[in-house]
Amino acid sequence: MAANYSIYAIPAFWLLSLLPHNYAIHTITSANNGKWDNANPRSSNWGATIRAQVPAASVARYERAEAAHKNGMENLPLFCTAVVLGNMAGLEARTLNAVSGLVLGLRVVYNVWYVANSDVRKSYIRTGIWLASVLSYFYLIVKAGNVLSKL
Repeated sequence: MAANYSIYAIPAFWLLSLLPHNYAIHTITSANNGKWDNANPRSSNWGATIRAQVPAASVARYERAEAAHKNGMENLPLFCTAVVLGNMAGLEARTLNAVSGLVLGLRVVYNVWYVANSDVRKSYIRTGIWLASVLSYFYLIVKAGNVLSKL
């Protein structure tokens, strides 16, 4: 019987979702003489300040990194649900590990692709990566639902 590591994928997913935020802060502080408003970083005034003081390319990279971060946090509940339901249903560890590993790998690729690409046509590749992740969550949820509905 294979060891089940899928539960560990939940904090790993959270960390992978946090990394773009840290990169965003680094991007802005590097382009803004080390300035960062940690007291109120979501303020509309702070957004206006960085747009006025930081080169547009750096602001765009910052915004893409923040968007990758937010997308990860938005997807975290669904991923958690899929992993927990899969474990509750007693799905094979091999399946849970494979899907969880796939999702983590897709999250890494998604983050890098999102931050690195500003081309609209290439953004559809990012959407495909996101869709593959979501379909992976649903795969586990449906598989778990099929098992749990027979109990």
